[in-house]
Amino acid sequence: MAEPGAGNRSISVLYADRDEESRRRIVRELEGHAAIDDVDTVSTGDDLRSTLAEANGRYDCLITECDLESDGNPLDGTDGPAEGNDRSVLEALPTDRVPTVVYTDGDETIASDVLAAGASGYVPKTGPDPVDRLLEQVLTVTSDSDGRGRDDDLHEVALAFDSCETIAETYQLAVDTTDRLLDAGSTALLVDLHADRGESSAELVAVTTSSRRAETAFDRPDVHEFAERVFRSDEPDRLDEPPGESVTTEGGDGARIDEDASAIRSVAAVPVGDEGVVLATSTEVAAFADSDLYLLEFVATHVASAIDRIRTERALRSERDRFVALFESVPDAIVLTEAEEPNRILDVNPAFEDLFGFDRTDVVGTPVAEQIVPDGREPIGVREGTVVSDDVERLTADGPREFLARGFAVDAGTDVHEYAIYTDITERKRRERDLERYRTLVETVGDPMYVLDPDGWIQMINEAMARTLGEERETIVGRHATDYMPREDVERGTDLIAELLADDERQWGAFEMTVEPASDDPYVAENNLAPLLDEDGSFVGSAGVIRDVSDRKERERRIHDLHDGTRRLMAAEGAGDVATVATEIARDALGLELNSVHLYDEDAGGLAPAATTAETRELLGSIPTIEPDGGIAWDAYESTELIAHGDVRRDPSVRNPDTPIRSEIFIPLDDHGVFIVASTEPNDFDAEVLTFAKILASNVEAALERAQREAQLARRSRELERQNERLEQFAGTVSHDLRNPLTLASGHLEAVDAIVSDHGREIDAPIDTHLEEVEWALDRMDDLVENVLTLARSGKRLSGREPVALESVVDRARRTVDPDLEVVRDDSLPTVEADADRLVVLFENVFRNAREHAGEDATVTVTATDDGFAVDDDGPGIDPDKREAIFESGYSSATDGTGFGLAIVREVVDAHGWDVAAGESGDGGLRLEIATDP
Repeated sequence: MAEPGAGNRSISVLYADRDEESRRRIVRELEGHAAIDDVDTVSTGDDLRSTLAEANGRYDCLITECDLESDGNPLDGTDGPAEGNDRSVLEALPTDRVPTVVYTDGDETIASDVLAAGASGYVPKTGPDPVDRLLEQVLTVTSDSDGRGRDDDLHEVALAFDSCETIAETYQLAVDTTDRLLDAGSTALLVDLHADRGESSAELVAVTTSSRRAETAFDRPDVHEFAERVFRSDEPDRLDEPPGESVTTEGGDGARIDEDASAIRSVAAVPVGDEGVVLATSTEVAAFADSDLYLLEFVATHVASAIDRIRTERALRSERDRFVALFESVPDAIVLTEAEEPNRILDVNPAFEDLFGFDRTDVVGTPVAEQIVPDGREPIGVREGTVVSDDVERLTADGPREFLARGFAVDAGTDVHEYAIYTDITERKRRERDLERYRTLVETVGDPMYVLDPDGWIQMINEAMARTLGEERETIVGRHATDYMPREDVERGTDLIAELLADDERQWGAFEMTVEPASDDPYVAENNLAPLLDEDGSFVGSAGVIRDVSDRKERERRIHDLHDGTRRLMAAEGAGDVATVATEIARDALGLELNSVHLYDEDAGGLAPAATTAETRELLGSIPTIEPDGGIAWDAYESTELIAHGDVRRDPSVRNPDTPIRSEIFIPLDDHGVFIVASTEPNDFDAEVLTFAKILASNVEAALERAQREAQLARRSRELERQNERLEQFAGTVSHDLRNPLTLASGHLEAVDAIVSDHGREIDAPIDTHLEEVEWALDRMDDLVENVLTLARSGKRLSGREPVALESVVDRARRTVDPDLEVVRDDSLPTVEADADRLVVLFENVFRNAREHAGEDATVTVTATDDGFAVDDDGPGIDPDKREAIFESGYSSATDGTGFGLAIVREVVDAHGWDVAAGESGDGGLRLEIATDP
């Protein structure tokens, strides 16, 4: 280990470096040394190979840079290695032909690789005095007669470190190798400074067994500090001639031995990565040359590499063990497949068997696509070094399910394996779909909607709710419900949720509240609430939908008022009252201020206004009768079909195109009339208003039907009363008028019987007088019976009317009573709507009455009047006080009168709906005035 001397040797050197300046400098420095004979240079790998091939052993040493330009490999001419692959370059060094020193840029890693590749030495271009160190290295390698053997030793050392299995074994190999490679008398040790870097304490982990000098040397503070300095600087160094001190040690037999610690004259130290330092000691001064430091760096590099390999292998084994345990115990299904087609399944874990329902022995060896991938789907594509994640559908024994698949590929040596990890997300996907549908519902529903957490904090709202509150959703979410709702409403909602949670039969409930929108009027709303439960049935919040029910409340009010109005309609007396109540209901209950009811009036010849609102009269003035073909209202009445117009001005049937009315509804009331609703705004009536108007019209129609029935019943009642009166009169007539003739006849029959009894069959007494009286009595009874029948028939209701000319009726009656009766007719006698037969009965009884009271020479005059006709006779007339009595049954001023004639006249007149009055004729007789248009 002393500095090598040149002796009388002459050394020839070949220097290879592509840097021209570096070549000139090295040549100048080396040739200035006495031992260097000459220095040749080359700049490329091709020149180096050709020069060595022609040298024939001329050169004693080769100095080379690793990076030489050439067409192929810088040194051997083969294809160039990948960038940065220094090992392949160094392996091409011609160390078998000439000792080689690598002179290049690098660190201890390069040094280790250089020596492992067979180079005799290595000198970095950087660092202190690189040329001096290079010269020293040249002299060393050229003076080493056993250089080839040491190269072999270094190669064996590298193999030995590669075979170390533990860190402790590596430590010991490091110190043993150092002790062997250096000259005899040196000792080596490995100090671990990794545990407490920066502290003065350190641990001696390995030492050569040949001497205890290293241990005693390390106990010296200066050596200890030197080792720490080298470790911290991460640079090799030497310590020469340290001061000595006496150290007492314990011998092998336990005796105390004094050793002269000053025998340690040199110390060399090289850092071992982050592990510590390798120390070598010697009793010689300046015992360690640069080449020795290179050897120590070589050892240190392999120590660090071996420790890193052992730790990596240990970590890999631990990771592999953990992975195997994870593979078997992880709850997610794992499928291991070949990366090559057809991606056969190599293994599955127990979770796969449980989740997919397939036995491991049934699926291993089968292509994964055939086993669990549905038709039309692809296995997940993975690449080595990346993790692919995707939602997929896979086949299980129970059918398709949805999974989160995560796949990655690993290099398994000669093959690449793919791992697919499946997490069942079927339920999560279902919940996501449900949530998405719920979110869609929340967003699309027109009503304001919100979701609260269990404590009343707002979790979600829709856009309608944000508009109602007048703020952005981001501002509202996260705040408490009481910030936007009255506290009493929040408490009512909380109580309702509690009721729903306690009642398994109810899923939701509602309560009414007042909503005050940010930019609109307050309205009555219905808050529909439902509790939200998780899969375990735990309460996690509530959802609410706020629905504006002001329209519904208004509708309910209208229905209620319409119902009350229906009772009023049914209590109304007569069609006029029904019409008045109908217009009031339409205005007050339905808000239809412009409305009217028109009823058919035969006398008016059209639809007469039966009732109108004040608003209608104020707008339109007087309301006329709607005549046949008089516009839209008549069309509706005649067709019995509802007609509605958004703008009546555009209808061709409108009578007044300039009417202020725009929207109008015409609802027929069967044959009673028509109900009209109007508005000054076009298209002012929606379907709801139309429905309510139709309901009201139906109720009005029913009320009119009832009123008509009641009127008919009243008329029938009055008729029955009159009939009862006539029956009483008949009874009186039968008991009085018929009793007198019967009594007379009975008396004469008794007289005849007495005569017959006294005289037997030979009757000489006169009986003709008695028989004539009996005949008269019978004729009288016949007349009475005939008149009673006529009276009864005359009082019946008419079944029909037709136009009847009075002239023809008068002629028929005269011929029936007495063709010789003198009847004077007015030339302008009218034609009346009447029952012709009953009208003949009327004139027959008037003519008979004239004969009975005026005699055979009576004259009867028939004339037309303004409202009908009149019949005059020239008889004695009637006392004004008795003129009403003459129409009563049985009244007669003639001794042989029946008293039914004028009563029959009254019945015929009443049956026609006419009026009759008695007066005095121009001749002082009786005048009967019949008003056919009362």
